[in-house]
Amino acid sequence: MVRISVSEACRRLIDEEVVAIPTETVYGLAATLEASDAVQRIFVLKQRPANNPLIIHLAEPSHLVAYAKEIPPGTDALTAHFWPGPLTLVLPVVTNRVPEQVRAGLPTAAFRIPRHELTLAILRQVGPLVAPSANLSGRPSATTVEHVEEDFGDRVPVVEGGPCTSGMESTILAYRDGLWRIARLGALSAEELEPVLGYRPALYDGSHDSSPLCPGSLYRHYAPKAKLVLGREPYTGQLSVVIGYSDRQYPGASTLLTLGPSSDPDTVAHHLYDVLRQLDRMGLSAAWVDLQVGHDGLWAVIRERLNKAAVET
Repeated sequence: MVRISVSEACRRLIDEEVVAIPTETVYGLAATLEASDAVQRIFVLKQRPANNPLIIHLAEPSHLVAYAKEIPPGTDALTAHFWPGPLTLVLPVVTNRVPEQVRAGLPTAAFRIPRHELTLAILRQVGPLVAPSANLSGRPSATTVEHVEEDFGDRVPVVEGGPCTSGMESTILAYRDGLWRIARLGALSAEELEPVLGYRPALYDGSHDSSPLCPGSLYRHYAPKAKLVLGREPYTGQLSVVIGYSDRQYPGASTLLTLGPSSDPDTVAHHLYDVLRQLDRMGLSAAWVDLQVGHDGLWAVIRERLNKAAVET
């Protein structure tokens, strides 16, 4: 792996190269917004479908006005409260200001400001970046530099920013029919958004969209090569490999990969992708996953990620 400094990352990005960068959510594969060849290389590196739009990362909320066709009600409150942070907003844009390949031909684009000082320093020097997660499409996201190396080897230089503090992608909101709706579950729960919006945003049903409104909408995601069997009932030895919790017993399991305490969804979310990647590092073909957890807050996100990871193609 080629590990580079912030200044070297800035130089390479200005030279229209692809660089892996840290955020509080996951590591991203970054290119400058207008560098069409570098943006296309991201799609090729990730093996990402061309109709899957990218998130644009900004340094300041005020930079939105350069791209947005309109600013929906509540935008200022959301950005004041949650930026920098794990919130992405899908907004209608002036289409000639956002490259078509970035927005996948849609009249909207997704924006956020990451909460990581190294990446914020890069954004301030270089300008807006696109930065989808630094993993092969469909695989568990990268939350450490080692994860980036697992998927890309020395093909992508990376700015080392330590393990991602959240370990879960940003929540994506889209404004539809006069209300903000959750287009992708993420690190911010609906319950956390409610005090700012004055209502709890519902999920946006994009199942009939010809193209995804945002990343993570239509495709199998977050999946190891190993098959996941989701356990909604107590473990009775269905598989010898178990993904479970440190405060529970799984009699008969020969391999136990722990996510953390079943009372601590933040720790579970932080460890989730690394544990899923462990299955492949260990060459395991299948695992039983303890899904006897809550349904609200971050647990809803964890459940959604595991359900998507377990879908068979």
